[in-house]
Parts: sequence; structure tokens; C-alpha cells
Amino acid sequence: MTGLILNISRISTVLIRYIFFAMAFFAPLRAVYAEETIVVDNLPIPFSVKPPESWRQIQTTTGNSRVRFSSPSGTPTAECAVIVKEISILKNFSQDELDSVTLESSDPSLLSNQLSSGYNNIQILGTGSGSVSGHLAIVVRYTGSTGTPDGELWTYGIITTTKTTPGLSWTISCGGLGFTQEEAKKCFSYWQSEMVNFSTHLKILE
Repeated sequence: MTGLILNISRISTVLIRYIFFAMAFFAPLRAVYAEETIVVDNLPIPFSVKPPESWRQIQTTTGNSRVRFSSPSGTPTAECAVIVKEISILKNFSQDELDSVTLESSDPSLLSNQLSSGYNNIQILGTGSGSVSGHLAIVVRYTGSTGTPDGELWTYGIITTTKTTPGLSWTISCGGLGFTQEEAKKCFSYWQSEMVNFSTHLKILE
């Protein structure tokens, strides 16, 4: 664990460099320590989420990323985010039809292709079913990396996805981060319980 903690500052430095350009396009957001449920209302359907205790709310880096949290400084590095996309071709689908689309998206080869658009070295470690705010969801464990100026930054994590009316795709993503796959896995293992529970605390406020 000592070696893992010693790498925290290096990972944090790279993360800051990696998101600096993207942050320039967003209004400044002061990092706050999240202790209670947070309501996010910048959607056609707002939602609430309860991050792990003492995790910080940090700046999102894409328009579809609605809220993002990071583990406390000085602990194994991990992040969770909620990503919501409006999919126009699904707008008129009923919830039963959206559940069918969700089930069809659980094929490992399809998931691998989808995640390869954002990651290098993608590996699907397992899939299963779950729920988000009472809606059918697919749970995927994966690992992959992204290129940074200081080398490949690995993620070892879990993604939970669901679809709700009117044509909204929800992705709850949590993962440990490290400059090797093994380091990322150790970070994930340290926070695994908190990250698995993160999606269960999300409530869609319909």
C-alpha cells in the first residue's frame, strides 16, 4: 500500500495536465467535499446522487458528464462520474422498449467496440445485470488505458448503464487509476465497495 500511496501525487499531476485544456471551456467549479446527497438539475429529468464519504466534487470534462467525484487526496486514486446522453432515435420508445435495448447492449464484443472509442487496451472482465433507480441496468467490469504526456494512464473499473424515457442513456462510471494496470486494480480494490454502491444511490427524480 505504501508504494501505491507514493504514486498518488504523480497521478494527480497528470490528471491536472490532462483535463486543463477541457476545463478552460467550463465555468470554474470549486472542489467541495461531498458528504450528503447532491441534486443535479441541469437535465430534462434531474437526479440525485450520494458520493462516497469525503470524496470531492470536481470539474466535469465533457458536456454529457453531469457530475464527477474524486477520492480524497492522499488515498488511492479513483473517480466516479454520471454521464447522461439524449438519444434522439430513442425519444419515442416506451420504457419496455428501452429495457430491451439495454439488454441487447450487454454483448461483450459490442461493449468492447464501444469502449475502444475512448480507451486503449480495452478488456471486458465481466458483465451482469443490475438496476438504477428501479430501472433495468447492465453492469460491466473493464480495464483500459488512455494516453497522457507521461504515459498510459490505466483505469480498472465498473460501468453501469440504463436507458429511460424520453430517450435518455445513463452511464455511471467508477474506476481506480494508475500508471500500470496492476496499480489501477489496487486502487479499484481499495474503493470497490464505495464504487459499487455509488450507482445504487443514484435516484432519477421523475
